[in-house]
Parts: sequence; structure tokens; C-alpha cells
Amino acid sequence: MKNFFLGILFLLFSTVFANATADDKNEVCSGFAKWTKDGEFKQIRKSKCMTENEYQSYLNSPEYLCNYYQKSIWKESEREYGKKQYKYTEEKLKKIKALKDEGKALCDAGKFKEGESKLIEAITIISFTMLK
Repeated sequence: MKNFFLGILFLLFSTVFANATADDKNEVCSGFAKWTKDGEFKQIRKSKCMTENEYQSYLNSPEYLCNYYQKSIWKESEREYGKKQYKYTEEKLKKIKALKDEGKALCDAGKFKEGESKLIEAITIISFTMLK
């Protein structure tokens, strides 16, 4: 019984000590790593870490959606992988590119809502394009 209480006391103290020495900064990290067939853990993309507060302020920044939508459009309509996934016509690709450029220009000028609406219009065209 005495050993049981000592064990509980040890766990309690070690938990309190671990929490006291840990940083109060919870970090959010990006990056990508994976195990190779050889059993090596290889980093594919460099990790970038920021505190939760920095991450929340990044998500709430006025230009966040503009940047996010532009990346999304690039992934789905401009890079080769995206072009292989959808049955795009040249007309649609030109319209998407024009809307993306318009939206980017508006976002760069600080007109975020107007820019976002142009980018959303381009994403809508992508969304209604048939997959291959």
C-alpha cells in the first residue's frame, strides 16, 4: 500500500515538474516528412513553426483569403497535376486566369473583398468543371 501511494506521488510530482518546465508557447508547424523504403525519416519540405497566437493572427489577417484562393486556383488550374484532373476548355482556362489576375491586382491594391469575389468566381468555374 505504501508503494502504491509513493508511486502515485511520484507520478503527480513528475507531471507537475514536466508541466512547469514546458514552454507555454504551443507551436503550430508546417512541413512534410516521411519514412522512406530504406527506413530513413526524410524531410521533404522544411518545417516552419509559429506560436498559436501568431498562427491565429495569420489566419485572421485581411490578405489571408486572397493568398489562399490564389494558391487554390494555381493548384487546380495552372499546374500540370490540376490540368490532368479536370476537362478544361481553353476558354475556361483563359477566363480563370483573367479572373485570378484581376483578383490578385485588387488584393495587391488593398481591396481584399473585391479581390476575393473575383477569385471566388474563378474557383466557382473550377468547381463546375467536369473531372476526367
